[in-house]
Amino acid sequence: MGLFSRKSAPQITRRQALAARPFRNPELDVTRADDGEVTVRIPRRRTWWLNVLAKLGRLPDSRVVTLDAVGTSVWEMCDGEHTVKELIGKLAEHHRLSRKEAELSMVTYLRQLAERGIIVLVVEEEKQE
Repeated sequence: MGLFSRKSAPQITRRQALAARPFRNPELDVTRADDGEVTVRIPRRRTWWLNVLAKLGRLPDSRVVTLDAVGTSVWEMCDGEHTVKELIGKLAEHHRLSRKEAELSMVTYLRQLAERGIIVLVVEEEKQE
C-alpha cells in the first residue's frame, strides 16, 4: 500500500446495498435554517499532513455542507429505520422518477454523504445456506 493510498471499501452485492440501512452521524453539529434546510458541520480529518497544512496556513477545523430541500428530506430518512430500497421508492414516488433514475440518483447521493462522513451505511451480511 502506498503512502497516500486508502483502504478500499469491501465489495458488496447489489442486494446488500439496497438492503443497507443509512444512519445519520450523531457526532456532527447539525443546524436547521428557518426554510427547513439542514447545515452540517464536518470536522476536518486529523492526519499528519493536514495538521502540517493547518499550521502553514489557514485550514479550518471543519467543513460546512448545506443540504437543499431534497437532500434534507433524504438525510432525515437516514434514521436506520429505512433501507436504501425504501428511500429509492420514496424518491421515485415523490419526484415522479423512474425506478432506475431514482436508484441512480439515490445511490450516488448516499455515497457522497457516506464519503463525507455525514451518514453511515450499515450492511447486513448475507446468510449462507
